[in-house]
Amino acid sequence: MNPRNLTLMFTSNPLRPREPDPDYAEEYQVAGDSTHVRVFDLDLLLGEGKLKLNKKFPSSTIVIYRGWMLTPENYGLLQTLVESANASLLTNKEAYQMTHLLPNWAHHANTLKSAWTNDLTDNELIKLLDQFNGPITVKDFVKSRKHEWYSAFYIPNPQNHYQALAIIHNFIQRQAENLVGGIVIREFVPFVQTGVHLKNETPIYEEYRVFYWHSKPLAMIDYWHHNFNSLGDGDLIFIRESGQRIRSPFFTIDFARKADGTLIIVEIGDGQVSGLQDYDTKKFYHQWFQKIGLEQGDRLQ
Repeated sequence: MNPRNLTLMFTSNPLRPREPDPDYAEEYQVAGDSTHVRVFDLDLLLGEGKLKLNKKFPSSTIVIYRGWMLTPENYGLLQTLVESANASLLTNKEAYQMTHLLPNWAHHANTLKSAWTNDLTDNELIKLLDQFNGPITVKDFVKSRKHEWYSAFYIPNPQNHYQALAIIHNFIQRQAENLVGGIVIREFVPFVQTGVHLKNETPIYEEYRVFYWHSKPLAMIDYWHHNFNSLGDGDLIFIRESGQRIRSPFFTIDFARKADGTLIIVEIGDGQVSGLQDYDTKKFYHQWFQKIGLEQGDRLQ
């Protein structure tokens, strides 16, 4: 890939469609100092299946999306529309699904035991519950409701079907049309707790988000901003090796520290839709563009 033939495409401000979404405005500005940037109307894509850019793509450019999560179907639509505009997405739909949907990566070594179903009947949900003996959590193929810890996420005893189903039903009802794929049940293992979230009193653990570029670590983010001194050489080797067999050019892995002291993979995700968790934006793009081969400040025309 010619690094100077790259375009970062951000979602636009719903009220000012020629400007970036406020949540991505800083990234848009920083990225625009080194490469081509565009914004597009996400509501128009989702509502009418159209791609409306603030400016045409450069000729034969390679596009990296940066914005909100999309369903695989909508991401496939985005890919088709980008290609019809004489450009191409770096991450195709297949690669997006490989990291975005849990069933596609749950086989990965060193992650949590998981089971899932597309059938949301109680009989099928009970079959999932019966595969576990200890505490579990519930999510869909992409998202959980971890901030609603006790009512729609954490299940202390899967063999108490009445209580467990009530929590799963809460999750399904609250996700509503945003539920993706089906239901996933995952084992809950003790992590090293470092605090409690002030807003919703959910536990905070020692966690890290690592961005990978072509399977190599790009940026390592301390999720709660005070754990880096805990990473040893063995942890760093584990983090490097964990990205080697994932078939995507740009992805993230979230790690957590188990109570026994080892790291485990908690989530794998597409890098285009993963947040920076208050990481310094300029530092992130400097690290990223160094990997790509761009120099910050060398603005393209």
